[in-house]
Parts: sequence; structure tokens; C-alpha cells
Amino acid sequence: MSDQTEAPFSQSSDDEEQPVEWVSKSQLKRDSKALQDLGKKLAGYNQEQLARIPLNDQLLEAIQLAHKIANKRGALKRHFQYIGKLLRNLDPTPIIQAVELIEQADNHDRQRFKRLELWRERILAEGDPAIDQLCRDNPQMDRQKLRQLSRNHRAATEQHKVKFARQLFKELSERLD
Repeated sequence: MSDQTEAPFSQSSDDEEQPVEWVSKSQLKRDSKALQDLGKKLAGYNQEQLARIPLNDQLLEAIQLAHKIANKRGALKRHFQYIGKLLRNLDPTPIIQAVELIEQADNHDRQRFKRLELWRERILAEGDPAIDQLCRDNPQMDRQKLRQLSRNHRAATEQHKVKFARQLFKELSERLD
């Protein structure tokens, strides 16, 4: 029986001894689960997002099939295990990096949307003081148009308020970076 504190060695083609890295069965299971989770994340992406990820044809077909069997729980679980197996046969690093870029872009878009919503709500609630503050911070804003949309929103009936709120959001979206 060998001592576990010593690293075992394997023969390489150069006849040099190199240590073999031992990986526990639990670690292998955690790695497999992480790749299955990556497969689930990939299955949640649309075609445009998938096009930005370096996937081989077999993996792309498996992800597209996951979209089709989404309502069958047992089959979907087995299919994600299959996707994890396909990912184990590849180097997942470029795929993980592409997924992180997509998530960063999504987070940026969400933050921008929230910022636009906050300005719209502030303009609708405060009126001119909020518009003045926005125009001081962002000289590219059209003060006159913002005031007009704010006045129209205040004067509109409940039925038409949504229309002017949307127009205000659109104006903010076009002008703010």
C-alpha cells in the first residue's frame, strides 16, 4: 500500500517523472454539476446570444433540443446530463468567458433601464426641478421637449398618461448614454 503523502508519478514521453494530480470523486461530481449548470444557463439563452458563444455543432444541437423538451422534467434532467458530458469533452473556458461577457452586458442593460426609469419617475413626480438637474448633468438633453412631455402627462387623463410616460422614457433613452 502506498503512502498518500507522496505524489505518484507517471512516465511522460520524455522519460521524466511528473506528478499526477489526484482528484477526489466528490470534486469530479462538483465539476460535473457545474458543467450541467452551465448547460442549463446556455439552454436559457436565445439564438442571438448563443451565436456569440463558441459552441461546436453537436453542443449547439443539444442546446436547441433542450429548448424543445423544456416541458418534460425527467427527459430534460437527463438531457442536461448529456450536455454536461459534451462540455466535459471540451475546454469550457472560452464558453465560460463568453457567458460572463453576455451576463455583464445584460447587467449593464438592466442598470441603464433602471436609471432611465428613475429619471422618468422623478421628472413625472417633481417636474421642472428634476428636468433642470438632468439637463445640468447631461447637456445633450432637450429641456423643452422634456418639459412638454411632463406637462402633457400632468394634463392628460388617466387613459393617456401611459402614452406620455412612454414618450418620456423613449426621449430619455435616445438622449442619455
